Amino acid sequence: MTTSDSSSSAPEGAFLDLWYQERHNDEIALGLHVKSVLHSVQSPFQRVDILDTTGFGRIMTLDGLMMVTERDEFVYHEMIAHVPLLVHPNPKRVLVIGGGDGGTLREVLRHDSVQEAVLCEIDGEVVEAARKYLPFVATGLNHPRAKIHIGDGVDFVKKSDAGSFDLVIVDSTDPIGPGVGLFSGSFYKEVRRILRPGGIAMAQCESPWENAIDLKKVYGNLKDAFASVYAMTGTIPTYPFGYWSWAFASDTAHPFEKIELDRAHAIEKATRYYNTDMHRGAFALPNFLKQRLKGVVSNA
Repeated sequence: MTTSDSSSSAPEGAFLDLWYQERHNDEIALGLHVKSVLHSVQSPFQRVDILDTTGFGRIMTLDGLMMVTERDEFVYHEMIAHVPLLVHPNPKRVLVIGGGDGGTLREVLRHDSVQEAVLCEIDGEVVEAARKYLPFVATGLNHPRAKIHIGDGVDFVKKSDAGSFDLVIVDSTDPIGPGVGLFSGSFYKEVRRILRPGGIAMAQCESPWENAIDLKKVYGNLKDAFASVYAMTGTIPTYPFGYWSWAFASDTAHPFEKIELDRAHAIEKATRYYNTDMHRGAFALPNFLKQRLKGVVSNA
């Protein structure tokens, strides 16, 4: 985050021109005008900041990296949750790794079939900050069918019983710091172990435009654990490069051949981004991404 004052001799009553700025590999930067800093704390894992911005409302950043904005969070949370949930015929128990802001839980718990949604978030400060400052996403954290566990996601999955979840959503931060282990092949194999027959894993996979991350390796780690992996994309203005990707992984399920249409149409009444057309269309990949992921994902 940077600040600038338009003049060293600013008149009395002048305000600071405060901006949040996120830079990526000296290639691109995102800047948002900040009205006020609501919360800033160094947790045992990362710095957690809540800012109120002019154009995107309240935002959460972790170690200076964008996680959630009030204006566009619905794109990420609706797609990572509803796509797998509306393919699974009867999802009853769902595990969300990361996602301490509660947005993914909020969308998961729109589905009446889900009897329990377990959230495993490594940093309790993220959960508490969201509850206090980000009520638009934190509703999921307080839902009666939600169970919140503060701890390491890799360890939680290792200790979970085989076949104990219908769906695992890896709503991780970037593959740095506490998020590194959530992109490893050994972790994805453990995820597969705890899924019931017909289970689905969904994971965020960074921006297709990002050159500093080996995207083929990220998807390849999933391919080593599951029979099939599909890449899915969508537009999120405040995430790096504005274009994001996820992975749909399963031994038996296809991501769009059979969508539970009755449930989908009911869900669409509450969503702002998700609909069945977006669901199917998200798996249509541009040629540059197909070339990058050829031989790894089934839709390349």
